[in-house]
Amino acid sequence: MERVYGVGVVGYGGYGSFLVRCWKGLSRVRVVAIAGRNPMGVRAAAEELGVERHYVGHQQLIDDPDIEIVAVATPPFTHAEIGVLAAQAGKHIYCEKPMATAMADAVRLAEAANHHGVRLCMGFVMRYHPTFARLKRIVERGLLGDLHRIDFANFAADECLPPNHWFWDRTRSGGILVEHGVHFFDVYSWLTGAPVARVTGHKTVRPGTSQEDRVLATVEYGNGVLATFYHAFDKPALLERTWCTLAFDRGYVHVHGWVPTYLELEAGLEPGQLGELEAVLPGLEVLERAEPGADGSLARGGGNEYKLDALVRCRFREGEKQALYAQCVRDSMADLLQAIDDPAHRVRAGAPEGLRSLEMALSI
Repeated sequence: MERVYGVGVVGYGGYGSFLVRCWKGLSRVRVVAIAGRNPMGVRAAAEELGVERHYVGHQQLIDDPDIEIVAVATPPFTHAEIGVLAAQAGKHIYCEKPMATAMADAVRLAEAANHHGVRLCMGFVMRYHPTFARLKRIVERGLLGDLHRIDFANFAADECLPPNHWFWDRTRSGGILVEHGVHFFDVYSWLTGAPVARVTGHKTVRPGTSQEDRVLATVEYGNGVLATFYHAFDKPALLERTWCTLAFDRGYVHVHGWVPTYLELEAGLEPGQLGELEAVLPGLEVLERAEPGADGSLARGGGNEYKLDALVRCRFREGEKQALYAQCVRDSMADLLQAIDDPAHRVRAGAPEGLRSLEMALSI
């Protein structure tokens, strides 16, 4: 019989409550308690979520002997402090991104987890999204040639972020790239398979305020891939959009959604590669297909020559956003459980990944 682990969630806001709802469906997890600062609020949340215990403040939750995993879902400036206390108590840690708002604090958390022999999993849930696993196979197998360019853009809403919200306070959130951008630094850096060589960037401040609401990071990787990451928190909710274009030797993949729901692909394919793509992207819709003909079958670009079999435009649908998001959250917890059970197992996104993405974000 598989062991069931007691989990405590610190923070009962939108994301903390989402974690509880997702994990309550896992057979190996029992959500024992939630904690928060507001006595009435945390009690009401516990009742609504069907959680048996609630605590005011995180220390009582950490001290609960029935809790073996502490999930940290509080504002970023508190992550390292709560995580270190959990590690010192011998509790494993599920840490919502980022690890911290300062590198020294993130290093302290990583060292505490290592010193006390507990496992740490970052909440980089896109690492568990099936679309990114598919993209990784396309990159590694060279189905469209080498990857050269990543162009990511996130246009987010600020309707629920009034000027006094902690999100705009860099001492509490770390700023947009720390609080939000680390997700995408992590998963797209993983896709490149290369170390970061250089990070540069720009920020803009909303006129008449101190709110940094638009940021741009340019990242050069060791294998020559060039990436840009743009984030703007200045849109109405109805106009939120996130997309990313990946440019390869012989084509483009357009990723739609911050939790991707579908891909669009344009490519020149060599003989047999359409079948390989269909194996990676089952159910791939070929919207247009053209034969290059005798004169156009030999293509040249970037100093290379390609014998093309077809020019295609395709679409691949992954699923519904919220269902995909919830499954990513469940799979990330399952990964942590496997790491606890098996000391040889390495979580997909642990302390090294948390440190790398934070270092990138703090470079600007």
